Amino acid sequence: MGDDLSVARAARVSYNADWRAGEGGDGKLINYLMKNKHSTPFEHVTFTFDVKAPIFVFRQWHRHRTWSYNELSARYTELDRDFYIPDSNVIGTQSKKSKQSRVIEPCGNNGIERQEQIGHYIDQCNQSYELYERVLEQGWPRELARTVLPVSMYSKMFATVNLWNLLKFLELRLHPHAQWEIQQYAKAMLELVEPVVPISIKSWKEMK
Repeated sequence: MGDDLSVARAARVSYNADWRAGEGGDGKLINYLMKNKHSTPFEHVTFTFDVKAPIFVFRQWHRHRTWSYNELSARYTELDRDFYIPDSNVIGTQSKKSKQSRVIEPCGNNGIERQEQIGHYIDQCNQSYELYERVLEQGWPRELARTVLPVSMYSKMFATVNLWNLLKFLELRLHPHAQWEIQQYAKAMLELVEPVVPISIKSWKEMK
């Protein structure tokens, strides 16, 4: 909800100035606000995303506590058999320099071996889901049955954030040190919001 004009209008109300759609000074004003980190005008623009992602991505996402979240609850509903299966070309290897990240390189001669490993991964996911179905049939409550499922399981959420905090999210999650999977969501969100607030995004990119 809102656009670049919303940012300019919110800033100008501070000194009781008039605002006009398409005013030429909006770009300069937004650049000034971004450069000097005047955040509140940007907070008047909000976005709500309908997101489907693996649970492990949501666990990182929810560290951003300025967002508002409502996630699918496995206490209220039974989950579908839907898992994140990584492509062999993005699995990579554990980084020797960072305890929390991986190095993604082409599989090369290890491609066949990686495909075999992914097959075992899929088998394990399916086994966990079959156990989930079985304990539900045996009368287990949903809130306990879900505990046998892996964090590769897909979940859904509505996530709402203002523009300023979205930019902070993008700065962190587009960084090369961020996990590859959440980087893909950050890239997708940037593509979605840039046409809505092109001046603000351009200014943010230039200030990085």
